[in-house]
Amino acid sequence: MTALDGLALRQQVIARNLAHRDTPGHVALQVDFEQALRDAQGADRGDGVVRIRKAGPGEGGLNQQVALLSDTVLRYQALLKGVNRQLAMLQLAISDGRR
Repeated sequence: MTALDGLALRQQVIARNLAHRDTPGHVALQVDFEQALRDAQGADRGDGVVRIRKAGPGEGGLNQQVALLSDTVLRYQALLKGVNRQLAMLQLAISDGRR
């Protein structure tokens, strides 16, 4: 569920970046979800915090944002399918194999 939450946050940040990309002085933001996961894996206990940072050079452009949004949507859909499969298996186990 943390992964789904992180990807949903990334979608919101990308939408914000796209909506404000022509606003003077706008600074694009980037969700650093993967780094938070790496930090959590390396520690005994992750804090579950997804970090938002200013986008670096070349990360805030329209093409980059659209590509990142497409990647994020695909990852979200894949995770959601996995969660749905787990729920279906649990439902099958609870119903003792009867539908």
